[in-house]
Amino acid sequence: MKRANSPLPPGSPPGRGFCVRNWRHGLTLLMVALATCALAQDGPPDLEKLKNLSLEQIMQIEIPTVYGASKHEQKITDAPSSVTVVTREEIQAFGHRTLADILSSVRDLYVRYDRNYGYLGVRGFNRPGDFGGRVLILVDGRRMNDPIYDSAAIATDFPIDVDMIERVEVIRGPGSALYGNNAFFAVINVVTRTAADTGGLEASAEVGSYDTYKGRISYGHVFKSGLSVQLSASQYDSAGGNLFFKEFNQPVNNNGVAKNLDGDQFTSASLTASFEDFTLQGNYSSRHKNVPTASYGTIFNDPREFTIDQNGFTRLAYAHNFEDDLTIQADMSWNSYVSIGQYPVAQDPAQPHQATINHDAADAQWWRAELQVSKQLFDTHHFTAGAEFQDNDLLRLTNYDTQPRNDYIHLRTSNETFGLYVQDEWAITSLLTISSGLRYDCFNTFGGTTNPRIGLIFHPREETTLKLLYGQAFRAPNVYENLFMADTNSSNPNLRPEHNESYEAALEQQLSQSLRLSASGFYSHITDLISQQLDTTTGKLVFENVMRADTKGGSVELEAKLAGGIKGRLSYTLQDTTDGTTGRRLSNSPEHLAKLGLIVPLFGDKLTSGFELQGSSAVTSTSNQRVGGFLLANWTLLSKQISKNMDVSLSIYNLFDSKYSYPGGPEHLENSILQDGRTFRLKIVYRF
Repeated sequence: MKRANSPLPPGSPPGRGFCVRNWRHGLTLLMVALATCALAQDGPPDLEKLKNLSLEQIMQIEIPTVYGASKHEQKITDAPSSVTVVTREEIQAFGHRTLADILSSVRDLYVRYDRNYGYLGVRGFNRPGDFGGRVLILVDGRRMNDPIYDSAAIATDFPIDVDMIERVEVIRGPGSALYGNNAFFAVINVVTRTAADTGGLEASAEVGSYDTYKGRISYGHVFKSGLSVQLSASQYDSAGGNLFFKEFNQPVNNNGVAKNLDGDQFTSASLTASFEDFTLQGNYSSRHKNVPTASYGTIFNDPREFTIDQNGFTRLAYAHNFEDDLTIQADMSWNSYVSIGQYPVAQDPAQPHQATINHDAADAQWWRAELQVSKQLFDTHHFTAGAEFQDNDLLRLTNYDTQPRNDYIHLRTSNETFGLYVQDEWAITSLLTISSGLRYDCFNTFGGTTNPRIGLIFHPREETTLKLLYGQAFRAPNVYENLFMADTNSSNPNLRPEHNESYEAALEQQLSQSLRLSASGFYSHITDLISQQLDTTTGKLVFENVMRADTKGGSVELEAKLAGGIKGRLSYTLQDTTDGTTGRRLSNSPEHLAKLGLIVPLFGDKLTSGFELQGSSAVTSTSNQRVGGFLLANWTLLSKQISKNMDVSLSIYNLFDSKYSYPGGPEHLENSILQDGRTFRLKIVYRF
């Protein structure tokens, strides 16, 4: 659970996050080194030489495919978006433990962690106190954001074990023309492994810093009848360490030390069964997180503060390819979400350990159905049309104090949404394609909204792609923003949806057979942003449509696949996200992001070294105080088939033990929240 924000005292003096001087110069040198390595292997990026390659040679250049950009499989160069695909090979080589780890390695994205939840930022936009509703999270094309908070779970609360991920598709830009609500800045589609990918019985065990342990067992098999079945179950437990918060450095607060209060536990189980055109999926996950930050004005160093998040779904899907290039897809799912928070609050400041417990809970149950038809028309059009319906049958919010009992809200409601969308990809010539889409969504809470997108995809040469993209998106006010009430909060059922109008130009250039360049420039204008304000007439907080913002910038990425199996990605993003009224940079919005990922095989393909470097410039907190920039390094040594059926990996995170912090949210007294120093993980995977 997510508890309502309450007024807090101003933050402490500027954070002392670790700031590496001239980190941009260091990353520039690494970019030069990577490019030099490519040139040494392949010669200079001679475009004339590349242009003279045979069609067969050009076709051998591997270009990843993406499903989520257009709801069908296509090369990323043909997608009407700027797309990055992170593969299972990369996830293993870099030792990624969560979806947050994966996304933090992708250009234009950044992650914040407040010792409770992870929050995803896209192109300079990551509002403190927001639960991630401006990014749509999909699993195998299925919506995962809950209908109460719009939560985009990316940390250990993400319901799918990272070991069961085949690839992650990051689709930048507004996606409401295809997906409707929450596809505001980006769509993240997590594609899971199939039974054939698992290929039998597989088990893994991990041990790491802070008494962290994890176990997983998975089984996948394709029977002679054509039936495929995959089962997986995981258990994770981390005790966490002692944490110091200078804002609570008084004897009554254990001198600012939260002792053994950073524990994290989760359980997840999943089932996928497929036969012919039908697929049945089921998943359940539960996560319990101790909260050490004394958020929402709770008692510091009190083990009774924790949150619980539970997710479950059952989905039946059908897909069939008919003659004449006609495809029909349909699915129906039942979903549930439970969120519980417990917060010890002192009744008398002079006796802080005599507390009442504030109990905060949310419960949602909903079912949804979608029908989609795709058809190739006149040899030049790929036409898609679909309809979605979601019935949020149970939406419940509860908040009360115990000892003495004091009820703030006991709300049960329901709502419905309906969407219709069409998309056409028109290949005007072999060089030019126009992708256009339009979607209408109707909510019984505020009415309807229509959102278009259009993309011009131009291939002047086999090795060159130019994209001009325009789109609109919306985010509907959720139940929490509309209806939550407490002693410090008022409801506002008259909220309007947020809107985003976005423009982007992108270049994708194959410089040589081993070196690829991607670059983009973007601009978004956001209106009717929902923000929590203090109502001076009531003295309570209320959500209102009061903000507008602009975000603009650009990014560039080099991707290399060199002789000997060496692979690397290097990116830089410059972004400027400002309040449309004041012109000031938004809080938690770094101006510069730079990232390097390098995979180097050692001793053939039996040993792999994966090295990551991630840099971010300074940001401001909600109290307008500076939180320093940082440069992080992670390193993983992976041995595949160290014996016939066993893989072993050793990962060291924050390799150079940098001291760095993320800004606190409006619910925190802390201006910044210190992150972990150097940690390790040892992992063994065995296939029976």
